[in-house]
Amino acid sequence: MTARPLRVCFVVPYYAEGRESVDIDRYLSETPIHRALPRALAARGHQVQVVHLFPREVEWWEGGVRHHFVRAGRGARTLGHWVGRLRGRDRAYYEPAWRAIERVRACRPDIVHVHGATLNLNLHLLLRALGTETPVVLHYHGGYPSRHRLVRRLQRANFARAACYCFTTQEHAQPFVETGVIARPERVVELMETSSSFRPSEREPARALTGMQGDPVFLWVGRLHPIKDPLTALRGFERVLAAWPEAQLYLHYLSDECLPLLRGYLTERPALRAHVHPRGPAPFERMETIYNSADFLLQASLREFSGCAVLEAMACGTIPVVTDIPSFRRMTGDGQAGVLFPRGDDRALAAGVLALGRDQIASSARETRARFERELSFASLAARLEEVYAGIAAP
Repeated sequence: MTARPLRVCFVVPYYAEGRESVDIDRYLSETPIHRALPRALAARGHQVQVVHLFPREVEWWEGGVRHHFVRAGRGARTLGHWVGRLRGRDRAYYEPAWRAIERVRACRPDIVHVHGATLNLNLHLLLRALGTETPVVLHYHGGYPSRHRLVRRLQRANFARAACYCFTTQEHAQPFVETGVIARPERVVELMETSSSFRPSEREPARALTGMQGDPVFLWVGRLHPIKDPLTALRGFERVLAAWPEAQLYLHYLSDECLPLLRGYLTERPALRAHVHPRGPAPFERMETIYNSADFLLQASLREFSGCAVLEAMACGTIPVVTDIPSFRRMTGDGQAGVLFPRGDDRALAAGVLALGRDQIASSARETRARFERELSFASLAARLEEVYAGIAAP
């Protein structure tokens, strides 16, 4: 731990539409970065508060952490509503979070940690309100340098004011470096975008609950979107099936853009179709059991800012079979846990899986979970952040 306990304030200057009626406990469960990471830091002896921009006012204490859910003022909500409608985005992108920012200042933090490095408006307002004395950490959760000259200037000013920037990998920071938004690349810190609080459990009891059966069981979780390249995953599974005829693949997807394509592929291959089970979306509270029912997770994404499904799977000891892209390389330790294959290469996908052998599935699952606990868990993120904070906090 650091030489002294710190007052840390996390800031969440954004919320998704439809949160007005969501139970706070459920909201924090579905966004574990805002629950588990503050708790992990508090467990290390720090005083931690979290200020959320939210559509209603709530005070919530949990695990030694105080959460402030702060509603924007009427004028800010009206502005956010109309600009959001005009731009076709959630209104919270455009709600000036003045009241939430005042709550941050009232916390008198030693460190301010902001989730959302490209939430340009509220980040700018927060940085102006804090002045130059309080160190600010920007935590990247997606987005790109703006194409608009004035917005990019605002981004450049925001990044210049921050003490450091957390990106999943150095590669994710490169667009900001190349466009000059990040003028000091040495301030980039590699830190996972999020993690998972899921735990491993016995496969057979989990399968009794989910009805997932196979030898082995493969799982897809995520959108059926071209950027996720589900057809490569399906073709790779088809090749595995030729060697492991008892294998089964279950698809849990949040959107179905590619579903007609997959159905067409399966229609032409009835033998394959008998082993593929499209199940659509599942409630968040069932996902831990679903992951624990599977031996392998298939992901063929062409790009990812992080990869929540892979983190959740690894937390349960489900072996990731994923594309060789920066975030997945980071998670798997360059393939030490799981299988990496080139984007679009279903032959390499199948070859990597078959090279493990069914007799190595149990040991590979243990290695997957061990890597998650050591490098990717919220406890490991908190330990890394403690080192980062120690380097930028005022003495």
